[in-house]
Amino acid sequence: MRVRRGLLFWGLLLIPLGAIPLLAHSGAIDPARLADAWRLWPLILVGIGVAILASRSRFALVGLVVTALTIGTIGGAVLASGTFWLGAVSGCGFGNETTRQLDQAGELGGNAQVRLELDCGSIDFRAGGDAGWTIHAAYRGDPPTIQAESNRLSVGTPSGGDRQQDWTIGVPAAQLGALDMTANAATSTVDLGTAAMSRLQADANAGDLRVTAGSATIEELDLSMNAGRIRATIGSAATKGSLSVNAGSIDLCVPPEAGLRLEVEDQLTFATNLGSRGLSRDGNTWTRPASGSAGTIELSVDGNAAVFNLDPAGGC
Repeated sequence: MRVRRGLLFWGLLLIPLGAIPLLAHSGAIDPARLADAWRLWPLILVGIGVAILASRSRFALVGLVVTALTIGTIGGAVLASGTFWLGAVSGCGFGNETTRQLDQAGELGGNAQVRLELDCGSIDFRAGGDAGWTIHAAYRGDPPTIQAESNRLSVGTPSGGDRQQDWTIGVPAAQLGALDMTANAATSTVDLGTAAMSRLQADANAGDLRVTAGSATIEELDLSMNAGRIRATIGSAATKGSLSVNAGSIDLCVPPEAGLRLEVEDQLTFATNLGSRGLSRDGNTWTRPASGSAGTIELSVDGNAAVFNLDPAGGC
């Protein structure tokens, strides 16, 4: 029998890439044990070396198998663990200890627009009952850039943003109208309290993003992740938007009374648990009717080398 090495490589890679996240989400594997899987990367070089040395013999298949399974295992561990190991490996530049502090505060008018752009570090954003906004930043190098107006607040990474910045930001929930954020190589926590917002938009790369919005209302929700994990809890109010993930995972938690209409594009490397969540399917559309006065959450969902979980057993 002739072995088609290209197909064999991709087949062996995809098996652990999909199997490890499924085993982790089912509880068979502890995701915390997978965080250091990237340390297996030298096996990729070993496999390539074996394939080169034995290129004219059947032993070349051994190198191909080792390489494919190692890449698939590392990728599957990343999807399952939700760690931002890309940022951890890079260290956001050399050294990651913050050595300076900054505190700033001000007033914020109604329907305020908040913009956050972080390239390395962490964001702890909370919408609460205070009258004005506050920022505490611990950082290396230059301080974050802060621009504040009566109904607009913008916080950004300074030029050359490869150094650690840790931000704790508070805004009044009653005045928050929209939040747009970009986070690269960062751990981000967003608690929206009881805010009534027109938009929540977040783009994350090589990181971890957790959104708590069970008591908030969001008219438009757009979340995307590359190489990392999103965990989002939203309420039962009507919401429209999109969820997108590449080489990562998204966990979405919604109240049982909320209606759902999810447009999910089928992909070979995109796994979901929707078939076990009692939704009705018509083509690429998964639906569940709303109960009582609850609204319907309408989202388009897509991913590559990724996992999407609705109401996972461990919560969001």
